[in-house]
Amino acid sequence: MGNFDEHLNAGKAAGLLAAVVVGFLVLDRGGGIGETIIVAAGVGGVLVVGSLLPDVDHQASKPRQAAGSLGTLTVVGGVIGLVVFAPDSVALLGGLVSTLGVGGSPSTLGIGVLVIGAVVLLATGGDTFDSLTTHRGFTHSLPFVALVGLTALVATQQLASLGGVLGVFEGQNGVLVAGAAAAGVLVHLAVDS
Repeated sequence: MGNFDEHLNAGKAAGLLAAVVVGFLVLDRGGGIGETIIVAAGVGGVLVVGSLLPDVDHQASKPRQAAGSLGTLTVVGGVIGLVVFAPDSVALLGGLVSTLGVGGSPSTLGIGVLVIGAVVLLATGGDTFDSLTTHRGFTHSLPFVALVGLTALVATQQLASLGGVLGVFEGQNGVLVAGAAAAGVLVHLAVDS
């Protein structure tokens, strides 16, 4: 039953080890020094975050205290991201609303639905999160490990599609990052056992 510092220290040690191992793997595959540094740093950082993530369900934990702000940023960022990067999806949502007899342009209706949904989620999300999570519940389980790994894999592939420096996380490098996220949660569970 580790505390925050024990989880952080275990995550940092495992993250450093994973960064070194992954660095050699990327170099061995023929990756350049820049790619190696970026991927190794990504793997190490994600593993440290993963080692802290399960205690988001503990009332006194630092991740839990930050969860409200992170949730708010995620909801607001998600709405803005959909409007900016997926306007066709927003218009599709508005088109569905217009079939209910509501007048207006599909884009405007879609934005309205997103804003109303965001307000409702922000107003009720904290209480819902509190009622659904208990310490050492779902976030301390193997299905959570799999969920974190899968989420990290999807996120790295989406980030890689943006290109530039983030393009290094495409393919196998993204899988390494996703594995590190899942490994971070496993480190947490090991410290707690």
